[in-house]
Amino acid sequence: MLESFNFRKPPENPEKIAQFRQTLEKLNGLQEQRASLKMLFDAVDKLAEAELNYYYRRRLTRSTISTITRFAGWMFGTLGIVSPLLSTSVPNVFGMLSPYGYALLACAASALAANSLFAGTEGHIRFVTTQLEIEKLIVASRINWCQFLMTNQSTPLNVDEAFELLNAYASTLHNMALKETQHWGETITGELQKYQQMINKSHSVIADKKAQAHPKAP
Repeated sequence: MLESFNFRKPPENPEKIAQFRQTLEKLNGLQEQRASLKMLFDAVDKLAEAELNYYYRRRLTRSTISTITRFAGWMFGTLGIVSPLLSTSVPNVFGMLSPYGYALLACAASALAANSLFAGTEGHIRFVTTQLEIEKLIVASRINWCQFLMTNQSTPLNVDEAFELLNAYASTLHNMALKETQHWGETITGELQKYQQMINKSHSVIADKKAQAHPKAP
C-alpha cells in the first residue's frame, strides 16, 4: 500500500506509480471483495498524501524565498533612498554614501525581481492554496468512503459505486496537480519574459548614457 514509498520524493517520481502498480497486483490474490476495495482506496489515498506532503514542502521553500527577497528589497531600497539624504544632511559623516544610492536601488529591484522570478510570494500563496484544496479533497473522499462502507455494511458492496468514488478521487487529484503545474509554467514563463525585457531596457539606458558621456568626435 505504498508504505515504503519515500514521500520526500517529488510526486511525479515514477517510483510512486510503480509501487501503486504493485499494490494492484496484490489485489489479484485477494478473494474478499471488501478487503480488495479497501486496499485500493488506501493506495489512492497514499497518492493523495504524497501530493499533500509535496506541496507542504514547496510552500515552506517559497515562504523562505519570499521572506529573504522581500527583506532584501526593503533593506536595499531604504538604504538607496536614505543614503543621498544622509550624505547631503551630514556630508562629513555620510558623504561617502552619495555615489551608492542608485546601486542600492538597483539591488532592491534585483531582490524583488528574484522574488517574482523564483515565484517566492506568488508561489507560496499558490502552494498553500493547492495544499488546502488537496486536504479538502482527502477529507471529503475519506468521509464519502466511510459512508459508502457503512451504508453497505450488511449487504454486498456495490462495486460500480465503489469504483466511481475511487475514480472521482484519483481524477480530481490529478486535475488539481495538472492545473497547478500549468499555472506554475505560465507564471515562470511570464516572469522570464519580464526579466528579459527589464535587462534589455537597462542595457539600452546604460548604452545611451555611455554615448552621452563619450560623444563621438565630428
